[in-house]
Amino acid sequence: MIDFRYHAMSLVAVFVALAVGLLLGVTIGDTNLLASVQGNLEESLKQDVNEARQEASDSRDAIERQNDFIASAYPQLVAQRLDNQRVATIGSADTAQETLRSVSRAVEPAGADVRYIAQLLEKPQYKKIASALDVADLLEGDELTPRQTDQLGRAVGRRLARGRDRATMRRLVFSRLSGDIVRVRLVAYARQVPEGTDIVSAEWKLFDGFERGVVAGLTQQVERVSGVEESTTEPTNIEWYNSLGLSTVDDIQEFAGFYSLVQIFDGAKGDYGTKRSAEAIVPQVAR
Repeated sequence: MIDFRYHAMSLVAVFVALAVGLLLGVTIGDTNLLASVQGNLEESLKQDVNEARQEASDSRDAIERQNDFIASAYPQLVAQRLDNQRVATIGSADTAQETLRSVSRAVEPAGADVRYIAQLLEKPQYKKIASALDVADLLEGDELTPRQTDQLGRAVGRRLARGRDRATMRRLVFSRLSGDIVRVRLVAYARQVPEGTDIVSAEWKLFDGFERGVVAGLTQQVERVSGVEESTTEPTNIEWYNSLGLSTVDDIQEFAGFYSLVQIFDGAKGDYGTKRSAEAIVPQVAR
């Protein structure tokens, strides 16, 4: 039995195939038409590229103008906020020098003076430090524990803030150290975990305890310690700073981070910047 629906569909398919074949034949055969289409397409693409380049150039120019304005306005925005304040910048061994310099760029326009810059040794000799500070009893026992290095770090932080045992600090605690920390009341601490660090190793846990202790000791002696890092710092240290009760800035390389640090040193509390941990880009100005 003949299925007329199938027969009708077959006829339609034949006609469609013929129509497509005719169109393809005409198009392929018409070289002038192809050349015209190709030329129009190339011209359109060139125009799009030129327009995109111009837009990108205009955007760069706009960003540069905005940055110039911010750079000019920033000193006026923070003027006299930290007049005559003495600031210390301290970092862990792997902290980039640019991060430490950013603290100076943040606070100096506000009238502060960075009087002390230092970086912790990557591998402190805890027993020698304890002996030099006459606190060897803190490290009693055959094997050191993070709790012991934390207690040693607190002794270091307290004495550091008081300006004591300078020779020991320079020789056994810090790899880079300059200036005088006496009468410093504001400290920016920058932490960087070295790439590839085994954070569960016994050695790292001892250092982490020591570093925590140093920061905790500083907070007991100075008016305010703030944790700072760049927006590209990985892994982030915000949770680590918070565990020590510090307010933080996670974009210290930018003007917004500069402003946040000045505000924190002027009394603001919280976490500021662009990372998920931040509660706002910058602190609100008290009215």
